[in-house]
Amino acid sequence: MKLKHIMLMTVLYIIATLSLVILSNQNILENDTNRVLKTIDKIQLFLEKHPDNPLPDNFEHLPKNTVNSDTKKIKKGATYARSLDSQEITVTSPIFSEGQINGYLKVTENRTSTFFTDFAIIIFAILFYLAVAIQVLRSAQRAYVFRENTVAKIKNIERSPLTQSYLMNENDDKITTELNKLGEKIQKQALSHTEKKENLYEFIEFFQFPIFIYNNKGKIRRTNASFKNEFSDTENLDIFSPYADFLNFLVDKILHPDIQEKLFYFEKLGAYYQVRITPLPDLDSRFMVTMMDVSSYRRTVDAHNAFIANVSHELKTPLTSIKGFAELLETDSISSSDTKNFASIINKESSRLMNLVQDTLLLTKQNHRIDKKKINLTALIQNILQSSGPQINEKSLHLESQIEEITFKTNEPMVHSIFENLIENAIKYTPANGQIFVSLHLEQNKVIFSVTDNGPGLSEIQKERIFDRFYRVDESRAEVSGTGLGLAIVEKNVQELHGTIDVVSILGKGTTFTVNL
Repeated sequence: MKLKHIMLMTVLYIIATLSLVILSNQNILENDTNRVLKTIDKIQLFLEKHPDNPLPDNFEHLPKNTVNSDTKKIKKGATYARSLDSQEITVTSPIFSEGQINGYLKVTENRTSTFFTDFAIIIFAILFYLAVAIQVLRSAQRAYVFRENTVAKIKNIERSPLTQSYLMNENDDKITTELNKLGEKIQKQALSHTEKKENLYEFIEFFQFPIFIYNNKGKIRRTNASFKNEFSDTENLDIFSPYADFLNFLVDKILHPDIQEKLFYFEKLGAYYQVRITPLPDLDSRFMVTMMDVSSYRRTVDAHNAFIANVSHELKTPLTSIKGFAELLETDSISSSDTKNFASIINKESSRLMNLVQDTLLLTKQNHRIDKKKINLTALIQNILQSSGPQINEKSLHLESQIEEITFKTNEPMVHSIFENLIENAIKYTPANGQIFVSLHLEQNKVIFSVTDNGPGLSEIQKERIFDRFYRVDESRAEVSGTGLGLAIVEKNVQELHGTIDVVSILGKGTTFTVNL
């Protein structure tokens, strides 16, 4: 390894160590800030109950007309303001009353010392660096000895296999020079049949995908380690008997030897392999078979094609309906009542089409960055329930809710989509005069949202596929309107928010969706 490379790696290592120290200090600072904020919350609750009690020395109550750098930050939208010195941390937090700032609470506390943490990181980094440096030096020494010995051995190839190796001390690129000389001589000689086979057999061991070589009698002559891991160490092509197409492909190449590639699905392995057969006429008419596992790529392509096919099918239905009724409206023999009815149908199908396009865009949108802010989840759910009031009243549904007052930092559009889709789903699948129960509460700093209906319920097979795109369950749910993407959008948003969603359902009794964020 050259000196400049060592210097560059050392500089990068120092930068990485300093970055780790900075990140550690930032983490400690955030912990201190959270600790102070929790203390402020407790003091605010205490002041609400005992407004006349004096505050501790490190607390200061500021009137709402106080103007300083901290209050300016809060008025601009910050949830709190923080200032630091070498020993203390000061946090200013607003006091709200009926949604308005009614004052400020300023708290000063001692900062957590970072000395021991920083010292431990630096000592560990130095020890690790020294250990790696020693290992690199040893490796360099071994490489040097190996290179010198290799040069000597290469030179002795011309003399005799029994010639003793000797070391050289030339300054040229010894390995390159001697290998070039040796290569010129080897090119003038034909390798023996045995040498070719052994070289090939050694060569295939370097690859991390299955390779095997078989002859024109159907005997497997050599396999690499990857093949043995995937299949077994065998000498017969009968190992592929469960895969008739693949076995026929191998036999056909014996009769018609040529280079060919083909994709095969190995059902027992649950894997797709791109297989390539290469005839080896110089090695007793043998054949080399390479098997590249392309399962992940194949599943991605299949999912992509299925999604496009489903979208095309779902778009075709409303477009066909719109086109048909539009053509009828062009005729002169339609009554005014029929015209109004056709226009209503076109409007309904257009809305369905717009919903489908909107849901498809939501489902395929890539959220490279998810912006989060504190939102009132209680108000969010209440607004959704209020908007769903006409549908609830139309079916005479009995709605019960148990919703705690919760403010939570998350992405509002994604959470709104989760809550709205699950509530709409319950309304759609609950029969007339049925019951819906909506709950929201905190459990171990996690938001738990659940929706329960007493609809027809789901079978185990339906539960496994309920989040698939465009999936429609049979029987009583098949006639329910919708794009078929709602629950797929819910699952996508929950996963991107690093949450979980569970489904509990009993046929004939109902279903409960529970989201944990």
